[in-house]
Amino acid sequence: MLKITQLWVYPIKSCQGVSVSSVDLLASGLKNDREMMIVDSEGQFVTQRSDAILAHIGVDLPNDNQVKLIFADQSITFTKQYQQSVAATVWKRSVPAFDQGDAVAEFLSDIIGRKVRLLATRPVDTENAEKAILFQDGQAVHLLTEKSLQHAQEKLLAYQIDVRRFRPNIVIGEAEDVENSLSPFAEDQWKNVGTDKTEMMITKLCERCTVPGINPQTLDKETAVYHYFKTYRLVNKKPMFGICGYGTKLGCLQVGDRVTVR
Repeated sequence: MLKITQLWVYPIKSCQGVSVSSVDLLASGLKNDREMMIVDSEGQFVTQRSDAILAHIGVDLPNDNQVKLIFADQSITFTKQYQQSVAATVWKRSVPAFDQGDAVAEFLSDIIGRKVRLLATRPVDTENAEKAILFQDGQAVHLLTEKSLQHAQEKLLAYQIDVRRFRPNIVIGEAEDVENSLSPFAEDQWKNVGTDKTEMMITKLCERCTVPGINPQTLDKETAVYHYFKTYRLVNKKPMFGICGYGTKLGCLQVGDRVTVR
């Protein structure tokens, strides 16, 4: 039997994730996932690819309307606002967005070392979009199995390989009474993933950028991770790790939910 062992949302694109015990699966992905992103003075989105320091910016969600950012011994709490609309683009896709004000912009600019702004969007604003997703790169939900994570750790024994490098939404493992029925990268073959309350269509393997090679604690760029992809995870000459898709039956996901796959 397979089950959900971890659930993660990343309220601000490329900043730290928030581990949750339950979360709603929406058409746009998991609730609160990638609903905000940082942009530079030219409106280009900022990620760990250019600014690894984002891995050290913690995010907390005190309630549905407020967000708390934590960096070292500093923090700021702000209320999400949807008055000042701005143009936003993720790769070539336009996303309706709203500026979150000067205070949080200054807080982030001091950390990153140049002028940036924080933008937010909402699932309701994507209803008529070509894709219902928010600020994700291209897919609503990212899934990964524990066995695939274990494979990476076993091949990279000199490094600490944990889930934070790969930034999945849903981690799937086996129940304690199941012995070795799941192999690494079994998820490559999955077409549908379901729980009692939800279903997800799997559309593609997850192509990896340079972010998994960034140590989330030290921010060092560890090239051994890139070599791992080249050795074990090239699919059509591209590094792949995990799978992506979207919800076809929406509802609540919980850690411990039994998972069925096809």
